[in-house]
Amino acid sequence: MSEIKKISINQIGTSDNSGENCSASEPFALRVLDSSMSPEFEVDHIIIIDPSITPKTGDYVLYETNNSLILREIKITDKIVLKALNSSFKELTIEDTTSVLGVVTQRSGKRRKFHKKYN
Repeated sequence: MSEIKKISINQIGTSDNSGENCSASEPFALRVLDSSMSPEFEVDHIIIIDPSITPKTGDYVLYETNNSLILREIKITDKIVLKALNSSFKELTIEDTTSVLGVVTQRSGKRRKFHKKYN
């Protein structure tokens, strides 16, 4: 699992990328560092995470586990499964959504054609 660093939207491109200036309910930005969610989220895409949205099936979520952050699609049925779009990465079954940090609301890349909003 690649390490992902949390940064606030206002701090993209600055040297202080600790995320300490983000309120727990404010949207924040991350740079995708691995191919686990390819082709929807490629390496170096910037994603916006909104922690105030309750995740539902089909949403892309940021999940914290063992001091790592992972981006996955969530499936909620009789169990909660976090699924990578790239089949080289394993599914993760979780007990509840308390460690889900938020839902992806936007994606941007180096070109305008990579920009996308999610409901």
